[in-house]
Order: sequence, then C-alpha cells, then structure tokens
Amino acid sequence: MKLVLLGAVLVLAALTSVTAQGEEVAPKQTLKCEFGPLPKTYGETSWLVYTCDDGHSVLIVAVPGSPAAPFMFRFKAGNDGYVLQSQGSGDKEFTTAAFGDLKVMSVQDIEELISLTKAHVKQ
Repeated sequence: MKLVLLGAVLVLAALTSVTAQGEEVAPKQTLKCEFGPLPKTYGETSWLVYTCDDGHSVLIVAVPGSPAAPFMFRFKAGNDGYVLQSQGSGDKEFTTAAFGDLKVMSVQDIEELISLTKAHVKQ
C-alpha cells in the first residue's frame, strides 16, 4: 500500500509542474496524499481514493493488480470547480469506464469524497 502511495505522490508532482513558455520556472509542488485510502468502485473497477495535504486535491489510484493499474486520476481545484486529470498505462477499457463515472461528479460529490477520506483511518 505504501508503494502505491509513494508512486502516486511522485506522479502527482509531475502533474503539478507545468511551465508556460516565457515564464519563470516555479519550484515543483509535491503534494502528500495521505488522507485515506477509501476503497471505491468506478467503471466496475476497484480504486483507492486519497485526499492531498492541500485539502482540495483528490487522488484516485487503481488498486494494484487490477486491469486498470497502473493508472491514477486527480481532481484539482480550479476557478470553476474541479479539473479531472489522468495519467497511467492501465487497460484503456477500464480506465475509460472509470473516467466516465468520474467526469460526471459534481463539486458536492468531490467535497464529500474529501470529507470521507479525511475521516477514513489508514489501514
């Protein structure tokens, strides 16, 4: 389980370090996603949901050994709600199905995940 979390934190650092041409390079922001895991099912596949230490980002990681692994989604807070990001090389059939379930989540649904993961004790 710790390997999943460590991998997710490292990948999350890559997702958060975007540089626009002509701008100064900002230091990479590494989020720790340690609230959770909360087991959930999306696209008929098992996932582990974590909330990150910024209190707004939600990381959804494919359970090791699932056909969707290795793959992760991230809900990132934006100006108009949340942006859904994804990264990985899991079976596209399963990751696309999970994406279909996640992309229709409301801000309220995502905030509920944040509350649930913060209340869920690490196992």
